[in-house]
Amino acid sequence: MPAIATTRSLNDYSKINISTYRQQMKQAAEPFIDINYQYRGKAYDYSIQVSKTPCNYGGYRHWWLCPKCSRRVSVLYCAGVYVCRHCIGANYGSQLQQPIDRLFSRLHTIRQRLGWQAGIAHGIGERPKGMHHSTYNKLVNEHEQLTAKVWQSTLDKLNCTH
Repeated sequence: MPAIATTRSLNDYSKINISTYRQQMKQAAEPFIDINYQYRGKAYDYSIQVSKTPCNYGGYRHWWLCPKCSRRVSVLYCAGVYVCRHCIGANYGSQLQQPIDRLFSRLHTIRQRLGWQAGIAHGIGERPKGMHHSTYNKLVNEHEQLTAKVWQSTLDKLNCTH
């Protein structure tokens, strides 16, 4: 069962991506990026170590080294000091979804791919241009199965309350 909705998500934290510092890293001779900001009325000013790994076809990929655990990551999250998601202990938003929410998310994704309106009721429309017939049929069938699960879940909840 997914974590309770009161658990913190990574969306609750401000973040810095390594890609936003790409130009600064190309010009820097030292493997550090200086960070200064205010968080809850307190000023922070420190350096975060950066490492780089070679790519298969040339060039380099840069990484933050988490100030707390030294793990190589591409995103750091602010919990006072910027640290990796493992040190914060927060989850991705999708990890906090309840089973019914996952059904609705998948239905929404299918409806977008098919070019249908939002919601679960629909009339089968035309196959989107460029989509293979077998893909279209697979998505329509999956949509019908998921819709049936949603309706069954709703009926089960109604029967439990009466």
